[in-house]
Amino acid sequence: MGGHKKDKGKKSAHKKHKRTTDAGDACEVTKDRVRAHFLDGNTGPWAKNLAAQDAQTARSAQSENYADLAEDAAASASDRTAAVTPSRRGPDYSVPSSIDIVADPVLHALSTRRSISKVDPETPNDSDLLEIIRSISSVADHKSLRPWRFLIIRGHDRHRLGDALDEAAGVVRKPGETNTKPLRAELLLALVSSPVTHDKVPEWEQHATAAGAGHLLELALWQAGWGVMWRSGTLTNTEPVRRLHRLADHELLMGWFYIGAVSERYRQRLTTSTRPLPKPEQFLDTL
Repeated sequence: MGGHKKDKGKKSAHKKHKRTTDAGDACEVTKDRVRAHFLDGNTGPWAKNLAAQDAQTARSAQSENYADLAEDAAASASDRTAAVTPSRRGPDYSVPSSIDIVADPVLHALSTRRSISKVDPETPNDSDLLEIIRSISSVADHKSLRPWRFLIIRGHDRHRLGDALDEAAGVVRKPGETNTKPLRAELLLALVSSPVTHDKVPEWEQHATAAGAGHLLELALWQAGWGVMWRSGTLTNTEPVRRLHRLADHELLMGWFYIGAVSERYRQRLTTSTRPLPKPEQFLDTL
């Protein structure tokens, strides 16, 4: 009898130790998730709330998984020979991520990038732009067709762009007046998608490659310390604007990147921003 009580005591102590260990592990996971959210640019309260939502999502997924397994086991027991169609469960987020966004410079640049609507006058020079373009030439590109190019727009060329936009819109200005929209930055880069005929690469895929080059351009400029805003609009591919950019009939103007320095005031705002990133769950699913 005494030995039986001793065994029960050992089992109880083992269960208590396991609960304590599991709780400690869960606490460490929660701390890691809070840290990840905080370093993503969220304040303490935001980070804690998002980490709590992560934990709730993981628990819900785990509970749903256990319920599905129990249901499958019951169905199998009732009819071993019946064909069981697996239920659709979606992604499994129960295992914590091992990726540290802050430690990886590429992921950190991706997660912190922002579109800057108002930039300061300083701009990268044309040699800087050449190196940026060199770096983004690794964009995913089926058959390496390179179906994209950029046009540099500085100085008086920005006024020419304003005149083309006015012509497209049917706007007639008074003498001395000008369209100020292209003047919001000292440097603009126009992105042109220039697909070629290829039996294995449809035109839409080449437009996607050009757009990918544009997104990499934004990221590369951001990582190099420059602010950028990708702008377009309903007048982008009108005849006067296309003529100014010397587009061929098969080409598509995909907008302009307004580039300049990021003000110190804006950089300070970024360090105290409480805007969370969108929930990634909405972009991820299974078949």
